[in-house]
Amino acid sequence: MSRYLKSCIATLALIAAAASVACAQAVPAGTMSPSVGPSLPSVDGVFHYALRASEMVEIGSERVGTGNSAVFSGDAAYNSTSVVHPFSMIYAGGLILGNEYGGHATSFQNLAISQGLVAGRWHFAVSDSVSYLPETPTLGLSGIPGVGDLGSGTGQGVSSGPAGGVLTNNATNVSNALTGNVERELTPLTSISGSGDWSMLRFPKGEGLENTQYSGNLGLNHRLDARDTISGSALYSTYSYGGGIGLTMQTRGITAAFERTLSSSLKGSASAGPMWLSSSNSALIPSRVTVSTNLNLSYIREITQMSVSYSRGVNGGSGVQPGALSDDISASIGRSYGPDWRASLSGNYTHTSGLLQEGALVGSSTSLFPYAGGTTNLTFAGVQVSRKLTDSFSAFATYNIQHQSIDDSLSTQNAFSGLTQTFGVGITFSPRSTSLGQF
Repeated sequence: MSRYLKSCIATLALIAAAASVACAQAVPAGTMSPSVGPSLPSVDGVFHYALRASEMVEIGSERVGTGNSAVFSGDAAYNSTSVVHPFSMIYAGGLILGNEYGGHATSFQNLAISQGLVAGRWHFAVSDSVSYLPETPTLGLSGIPGVGDLGSGTGQGVSSGPAGGVLTNNATNVSNALTGNVERELTPLTSISGSGDWSMLRFPKGEGLENTQYSGNLGLNHRLDARDTISGSALYSTYSYGGGIGLTMQTRGITAAFERTLSSSLKGSASAGPMWLSSSNSALIPSRVTVSTNLNLSYIREITQMSVSYSRGVNGGSGVQPGALSDDISASIGRSYGPDWRASLSGNYTHTSGLLQEGALVGSSTSLFPYAGGTTNLTFAGVQVSRKLTDSFSAFATYNIQHQSIDDSLSTQNAFSGLTQTFGVGITFSPRSTSLGQF
C-alpha cells in the first residue's frame, strides 16, 4: 500500500472522527463550556463534511482510451465565528480505483487553510494551500472531473483550474502556495495594504517543467462611499525553473482597480495596468510590455449563485513551457429547484501563448533548449445535477468535457491534445452543518 493511499485513508478517517466528535459535542453558537484546569482554545464555528462514492467513465483518456473507475472521496470545511482571529479550512480528497491510472489505486488531496488577526487598525492574514493530484486540476472542489463535487455546498473552493492555463498528459503534480497579507487603516475610509506570496509546482515523476514563484505587492485603497472602492497597486513577481535550464523571469506592474456593489446581490470589480516583463536570457524571453487585466461579476441571491470573470496576465507555464501569457474567461452558475433538486454548471476558455522566442533557438548555442513557446486553446466545462433522497443522502449525475488544441512546437512537450469526456454517477452523505463550541 502506497504512502498516498495510507494518507488518504487516514485523512478520511480523521474527517469522520471529527464529525462524530462535532455531533456529540455541539453546543449552541455563542455559548462557552465551563473550563476546568488550563484554558483550551475556542473552536466556535461551523463545520461541514460530505462523503461520496461514485462510478465514473472517461472517454478519450491519454493512457487507456476509455477508463472506468470507482471513486471514494470526501470534503470537509470549517469556518470560525471569531471576528478578531478568523480561521477557515477546506479539504477535498479521495481514492480512484480502476484502470484510469494504470490499474493502480490513485489518491488526490487538496487542503487550504487561512488564519486572520485583527488588532486595532491592523489586519493580518496568512493562508496556505497544498495539493497532490494525478492530473492537471480543472473543475470542482478537488479539481478532478467526475467525482461529484462540482458546485459543492461548502461555499468554498480549493481548485482554481490549471496553474497557467495548459492541460498536461495526466502528469502527477504537487503544488503549494503560501500567502501573507497585512492591511493598515489610515482613516475610516483609507488603508494601505501589502502581501507576499510563494508558490511552487513539482512533478515527482519527472513529467513536467518545475517552477517556483515569489511575488509581492503594495497598494493604497480608498472607499468612496458605501458602494464604491478604488485602489492602486505596485506588483512584482519572479519565476525560476528547474530541469537544469537555468532560466528566471521577472514581471513588474502597476494596476488601478475599481470595485462596486451594484445591489445587495450583485457585485463587480475591474483592474488593469501595464506589466513589464524581463528574463535572465533575453534571447530566449525578450523584454516586453503587456497589460494585466481582471474583470469579475458575481451574483448571489437565495437559491442562485452566479459568477463571470475575465483575466489576462503572465503565469508560470503549467509545467509545459517556461512562462506564458494567458487570456482566461470563466463562468459558473448554481441553482436550487425546490427543496430536493440542485444543478450546477461551470465553464472555462483559455488562450495561452508561450513567452519563449522560438526564432532565437534556431542556429544558435541554445538550439538544444528542450522547451518551446507555442500556443494552446483550452476549453473545459462541467454540469452536475443532484437529487436529495433524505436529510443526509443525495444522488448525483455529472458530465465533464475537456478539449485542448496545441501547435506543432508543443508536440514534443507534455501537453495534452484532443478531447476527453467524463461521466459520473454516485451518492453523497452530507449531514447538516454543525455549530461547534469549545472542546
